[in-house]
Formats: sequence, C-alpha cells, structure tokens
Amino acid sequence: MTYFISPHPPIIVDQIGGGREREAKATIDGMKKIAVAIAALKPKVIAVITPHGNVFGDALCINIESTLSGDFGAFGHSNVRLSFSGSPLAVQIAERLSDEGVPCVAMDKTAARRYRVSTDIDHGALVPLWFVKKAYEDFQLIHINIGFLSVPLLYHAGQIIADMLGDDNVLILSGDLSHRLKHDAPAGYDEMGKVYDEAVVDAVRTGALENILMLDEELVERAGQCAQKPLELFAGCFDGYQVNTEVYSYEGPFGVGYMTARVERGGESKESRIERYLNQRDQKMQESRESADAYVRLARETIESYVTNGVKPAVPQGLDDALYQEQKGVFVSIKKHGRLRGCIGTIEPVRGSLAEEIIENAVSAATRDPRFHAITIDELPELDISVDVLFMPEDIDGKDKLDEKEYGVIVSKGFRRGLLLPNLEGVNSVDEQISIALDKAGIRPDEKYDMQRFKVIRHR
Repeated sequence: MTYFISPHPPIIVDQIGGGREREAKATIDGMKKIAVAIAALKPKVIAVITPHGNVFGDALCINIESTLSGDFGAFGHSNVRLSFSGSPLAVQIAERLSDEGVPCVAMDKTAARRYRVSTDIDHGALVPLWFVKKAYEDFQLIHINIGFLSVPLLYHAGQIIADMLGDDNVLILSGDLSHRLKHDAPAGYDEMGKVYDEAVVDAVRTGALENILMLDEELVERAGQCAQKPLELFAGCFDGYQVNTEVYSYEGPFGVGYMTARVERGGESKESRIERYLNQRDQKMQESRESADAYVRLARETIESYVTNGVKPAVPQGLDDALYQEQKGVFVSIKKHGRLRGCIGTIEPVRGSLAEEIIENAVSAATRDPRFHAITIDELPELDISVDVLFMPEDIDGKDKLDEKEYGVIVSKGFRRGLLLPNLEGVNSVDEQISIALDKAGIRPDEKYDMQRFKVIRHR
C-alpha cells in the first residue's frame, strides 16, 4: 500500500481561494503530485484519516454510509461539493478495531442522530480529495475521523487499518502542521511552531517516524497543530517495516505549516517504534515523579490513594512548612497525553492549610470535574499533575492591567463568576483570556462586569 501526507487548507481550492491560492504554490504542486501518483496506482479504495469533523475524545469514527459527500459551506462555498461511493470495507475495519480494543464509532445516519452530528465529509478530507478527483475517480472512499486516544491505541489502530487495507489501496493522512508560524497566523505566534514543524518534516524525510511519537507534549501543544494524532496513527501503519519517503513540499505561507509527502513501506525491521515510545514514556514519568516537589507529590499521592482505595489521605508529616502554615486558594490540574483530564480549585482558601486545600481539590479534580468521567486506576501511570497556588485577587479597572502570561483573571457579575488561570496553552491574548472567563461565568461581553487579577505559583 502507498501512503500520502496532505494538508487541508480550503484556500488552495481555486474556487475558494479567489487568487490567494497562488501564495501556496509549492503546496498545490505537491497536491497535484499526490493526485497523479494515485491515478497511476489505480487503487480500488482510498482511506483518508482526518483530524476534523466527527472527532470524539475517546474513539475513532468511521463513516459506514454507502454514499459519502460533503461541501465547503463552512467556508462560504456550499456549491463546491464532492460525492463518493463508500466502501464495504469500512464496516469490517470498524468491527475489527472494536474487537481489538480500539474504541470506534461506526457512523451512519442512525448513529449521527444519536450523537447529534452529521455524516458529511469534513474539509480535512475534502481538500485532498478535491485534488485527487481531478486526476482519478474510480475508487471507493473510507472516511476516518481521528480520536483523542492514547499513542499506543492510535498506533495499534494504524496497524489494523494498514492490514485491512492491504497492498493495493491508498491511505491519505490529512493534517496541517503548526498554526502558529507567524504573528498574524490564525492561532497567533509561538516560536515552538517552527521547531515542531522542522521536527516532523525531518522525521518524515528520514523515515524516523518513531521521533514523532516521542515529541515533547509541551512542544506539541505550543505548536497548535492538527496533525499530531493522525501522525501517531500513521506511524502504526509501518510497524515492523522500514520507511521510504519523499517529501514533495513544505511551506507556511499563511502562518500554518503545510507538508505534502509520499511514504512507502521498505524492508522488514525488528525494531519496535511503539516499544521505544513506551520505554521513553515510562522513563519520563519516573523522572517526573522523582523531580516533583512536595506540592505535586501530595496531589499525586492523594489522587492515587483515592482512586485506588476510595480513601482520602490525612495530611502527612514532613512536608514543607508552608504547606502546614499558609492558607491560599489552590487549583489542581490533571492532564493525560497532553490533554486536560480534570481541573478543580478554590479562588480563596476555605481550609486550614495549603496541604488540606491540595488534598481536597486533588480528589475533586480526579473525580468530580463535571466535564470528565472519574479517573480510573488504569489511567494513574499516565497522568501529569500540576498545582497552582493563587495569591489573593486584586480589583482592576480595565484589561490594560492584565497580561495573559503573568496574571489570571476573574470576571464577576452578581452570583456569576468565571476564572481563568494565567499562562495557559492556547490562550494568546488578554482579549481571549477575558472571553473564555466570561463564557465560563455565563456573562455576555456586552454586560457590565467586574474584573480582578491574580498571580500564581505553578508547581509541576
């Protein structure tokens, strides 16, 4: 089987770009190369892995409708519409994924009503298929939406999908790299965007796909990309094989990184990419545990005790004096594979000491955050935990007194109150910080409201 990597900016579709597509000439040339190569291969089935559309937090999604179609209405061009025949193989892939422990939603119209979503193809698939269809039309489509699963599960999904597709079909990975390459980029600027893109392009160019699995989670977050999860699945397609690649193009004309490439299996390889990843993950987790300060150790030990035994530990002896003597508000944040898994806190102290505040909020973050189901025992080794200790809030009279990196913000009107911690991934301006806090509080931007700012000490 032959594999391709494609970006998906609708602006490169000429009916949508209105001339601006010419600014991404290298990308368009790369997309045309992909289309010509697929036409030469004449596959019966093309599978597309996309990070948009029906993306679930805990499952892949495979469209099993007999006819798959979609348009660019979300970009003001509903007249640009594509339609394809679905493949019966989609149902078989969905069933095998589920049988082998990879959560998967088989999406048809019945399931779409249940989940209140659409069966339409999203732009992550439509853009590469728009180019493919100009060169080749005689294929059935399998449309797969990525899920925010762990690296091992996505890697295993890649193994299964590659095996089911066989040697004569084609898989397209659709994903844009960093969305933060320029100051006027859609997601703002982050210097790590370029670092991420260079790492991914180099990994693809050299065939070292294991390097993508092992990218630092903070780097991945700061890059503001949508390709990482598809790439983690993609790496699994090459389990047990060396990789031969040709990068057709890379550029970032609109502040977003676009790569086009052709990737094929080479000779067999005894080295396991996923084992290398798992060994590195376990080593990093051990190092993190050993280097954690008393605040984070207390939060972790509390979570592990409560999730494992249902017991909230007493305040232990031998902690830093501040944990016994000080009273401050505390937020405990839990992440899993770089994604938030729970966060609960108190703006002002409500207990007798910092230690008690941490213990109570650690239990709540793990088991009572209404956005998530309670953490399970199996998840405990995979959690990253941080503790934010809040200084007392102070009233401010305008947003000019804020800095989203240095200060958290509290907005309030009557009994409605919303808080946002400082220096959060993806929050790149004071306006964005205030907007999120207002939304959390249920306060409209045009209402009159009060603001406070506060500093934190973040323990990781």
